[in-house]
Amino acid sequence: MAVIAREGVDGATTRRIAEEAGAPLATLHYAFQTKENLLWAVFEELGEQLRADFASVEQPGQDLAGEARQLLLSTVGWGLRNRDHSRAQIEIWLWAERNDAALAARAYEKFVSEWKAVFRGARATIADDAELESFARVFTAIIDGLTMQMMTEPDPEAVSRRAEMAADMIEAYLRRRKRKA
Repeated sequence: MAVIAREGVDGATTRRIAEEAGAPLATLHYAFQTKENLLWAVFEELGEQLRADFASVEQPGQDLAGEARQLLLSTVGWGLRNRDHSRAQIEIWLWAERNDAALAARAYEKFVSEWKAVFRGARATIADDAELESFARVFTAIIDGLTMQMMTEPDPEAVSRRAEMAADMIEAYLRRRKRKA
């Protein structure tokens, strides 16, 4: 992840990755066979790290509005603490979009599916599958936008303030929606 974040995907040669990992180049090639397999493994590891962070946030019995708020703030906090990981994720998406559209779509769908699964488990969930799909995609887009700000904004407090505003908006939307139901 550090090499991808620092060099970009094109600059993250298997030789550089192996050197940074302190692993034989042949072992890296044996384990992953292709650059796409290596990138997918990095992407999956990023997802695992985020899920581990979610586990510390999720509170059984919490309503969707409260859970969505906490997850957004937790995700942004994780990104601020792990800027290289966030940059690697963006680098992989951009590289895949230019070089392997199927990988890019698969990676994006993985995150949307993860959010849908998390939100489906919250109390008072969105029952309609189409609305859940839309909510998960909008939530993902907000996270993506805040992640891009993390990469360009030198002030972590400014990013955190924007994340609070986004969390307020999501929470207000979901609470209004719940009152209408």
